[in-house]
Amino acid sequence: MSFQYLSEEQRARYRRFLTDPSPEDLERFFYLDADALVEVAKKRGPHNRLGWGLKWGTVRMLGTFLADPGDVPHVAVDYVAEQLGVADPSCIKHYAERLPTQHEHAREIRELLELREFAEAEAELRVFVASRAEQTRDSRRELFDRAVVWLIENRVLLPGITTLAALVTSVRAERLAAVNEHLVEQTPVEMRRELLETLVVPTGKKVSPLEWMRTAVSVVSGAGMKEALNRSVAVWAFGAGAVDAGGVAPVKLTELAAYGMSAKAPKIGQLKGSRRVATLLATMRNLEGVSVDDALLLFDLLMSTKLLARASRDEKNAKLKSLPKLRKAALQAESALRAVLDTPMTQQEQPPQPDDQAEESAESGPVVRETTASEMIARIASVVPIEQLEAALAVIKELVPPAGEDEDLAWRAELTNRFASVRGFVELLADTIPWGGTDAGAGVVAALRGLPRVLAYGKHAGVQHIAAHKDLVAGSWRRLVYDNPELGERLIDRHAYTFCVLEALWSALRSKDVYAVGADKSGDPRAKLIPDALWSVHAPSILTALGLPADPAEHLRKLSGDLDGIYRELADSLEANPAITIKDGRLS
Repeated sequence: MSFQYLSEEQRARYRRFLTDPSPEDLERFFYLDADALVEVAKKRGPHNRLGWGLKWGTVRMLGTFLADPGDVPHVAVDYVAEQLGVADPSCIKHYAERLPTQHEHAREIRELLELREFAEAEAELRVFVASRAEQTRDSRRELFDRAVVWLIENRVLLPGITTLAALVTSVRAERLAAVNEHLVEQTPVEMRRELLETLVVPTGKKVSPLEWMRTAVSVVSGAGMKEALNRSVAVWAFGAGAVDAGGVAPVKLTELAAYGMSAKAPKIGQLKGSRRVATLLATMRNLEGVSVDDALLLFDLLMSTKLLARASRDEKNAKLKSLPKLRKAALQAESALRAVLDTPMTQQEQPPQPDDQAEESAESGPVVRETTASEMIARIASVVPIEQLEAALAVIKELVPPAGEDEDLAWRAELTNRFASVRGFVELLADTIPWGGTDAGAGVVAALRGLPRVLAYGKHAGVQHIAAHKDLVAGSWRRLVYDNPELGERLIDRHAYTFCVLEALWSALRSKDVYAVGADKSGDPRAKLIPDALWSVHAPSILTALGLPADPAEHLRKLSGDLDGIYRELADSLEANPAITIKDGRLS
């Protein structure tokens, strides 16, 4: 049967009360407005007035008239009876005695509420269900429930459950088939063949190409990074992202890709008709972003845990090992300095005189003179031999960064020794990822894209080759890139420059100043906004699916009018409502 896909609860509650209406439902559907009260007052007998009021609320809530008033929950009966002043709600049992009266009341309520038969609104409902099927990931069960709500809100009497369930199934199938057909039509024939080949396990391989491309690389290493980028290269080689899928809502592409990312390759191969190629196309388009995200996540882990952190850790360990050596050198330097400070800058001595003038000279006093450099050196040498002092100063110069250098110099210098771990993927990183960036990240992107050219010069790479990106070489990187004593004048240390660029890229990716075009997690957050061109294509269907007008002002006017009407209706009923009192301007 066509409604077998519905849950037991959906079948049980269709055109019936499954549970008691909530207080909110009672107020929304069973509250008798002024027009209803005028009409119900014309009925003879409390049972007829109560029956009429229950039919009014039932059709508004369930979208149908119940043949047996006994099927209406007691809370609804009591609520309507209270509004009508019916003292004994049990009189409703007499309402079932005359079917012609019930039919007459149903006819009156249909006219009063302007209810339509299902056949009159079927075409409109098909458009609504089609819009939901095209623009959302609603299942058949969800579409069925939304169709019920749409019919009730648009004052259409519900058809039989089989009729509505079949309509939902057929419309959804038609729209999904149309989506698949559109994607296949936009896909070049050669690409269709290549996509189908990804389901076949090549000779000598254990998995299909699709399975390999769907599996993220988890090895955090230079080799793992290279494999991740090669995976991205393989995905982008299909060119699936270049296929014009503008006629299909992004959510439907996501739905197809979700199945293609999880289902086994043989299962995908068994899909019928155009759905197979459409699923593979959507999966490959999704993999373009996913493979880049995976590669850049691996890059972040590699930089933060294997390169930057390890270089910093190794530098700290080396610093700890060098502390005794530095301490000894510092103590020797301190002793030499102390000897200088303890030596007076002037000395007193008796001037040499002939013997006949000795007595006269003694009476005139000693002569004051400045301490000579040779005397100062001799004083230092008496404390620390000059050779040892020079060695100590050399140690201090080696282990203590010069004034003006940042504290990152040591670990960055250690980092440059790990060039072999990144050499294998640097060019792939620069050329494979579709880079983009903000104004703040434009320089990093340009430097990264130019990095393969710099490396191609090898030992002959000079300052002129990175002149356009010199602002990137700041802090301690300047010394490491430009002042390698083993290189000639105007040559650069390409290993240091590589890590300078990679560190800048790592930092810019985290701040979103640099992003991968088309990626999700590592992509441009602004790309999530709907482009004007795409909105112009899908706007009618989206607005229909959401039940919204194209003009927001119209929607706001309707909401304003509804709110005003509810307030006025509430205000008019306050005085006659025994459950409400107003005292000193306060509502109780």
